[in-house]
Amino acid sequence: MKKERVEALSDAILAIIVTIMALELQLPNELTVAGLSSMLPMIFIYITSFLQIMAVWLYYHELYKLVDHISFHLFGANSLWLLAASFVPLATRGVGQNSANFEFLLFYLIVLALWDVAWIIMTATVIKTSQRQLSAEEKKMPYRWALLYGLQLVFILLVGYLFPNLTPFAPLLMIINVIYGFLSNKS
Repeated sequence: MKKERVEALSDAILAIIVTIMALELQLPNELTVAGLSSMLPMIFIYITSFLQIMAVWLYYHELYKLVDHISFHLFGANSLWLLAASFVPLATRGVGQNSANFEFLLFYLIVLALWDVAWIIMTATVIKTSQRQLSAEEKKMPYRWALLYGLQLVFILLVGYLFPNLTPFAPLLMIINVIYGFLSNKS
């Protein structure tokens, strides 16, 4: 199978995921300041999840520059990664509708952690199946994002747990990872 087909499939699934998240946004019954302010938690988590998906999409295409062909194992790893990503809208809706509830923040972070683990599996598979001689930098590049992402998830978990009043805003800390991703990309 050509890698372009897998990339196109992945692009389509990520686009659908973002579309599902956008469809979850609903206007309040009254277009007043109070009504619109009640939407802020959902808007914050939507923006956070949207930016996370865009950063991951960028890294995904950087990672796939290392791919020569799609093996069965790589297709499986890519599918696992997309499966984990497909739960992001559910977790986003949960934390958006229950922003002050630590359990929903925990569920959101677990979904993102599983997505990160799937990323690591896919990255390892790409590196293992690449027919090119990869430099040490090329081998490390995809893992940097995963490590930073994992550390961020732990930090957000601690902030949400130790400072319950900040639970609705804790996911916004993930934007640091997005900024790092966009600034560190040299292409």
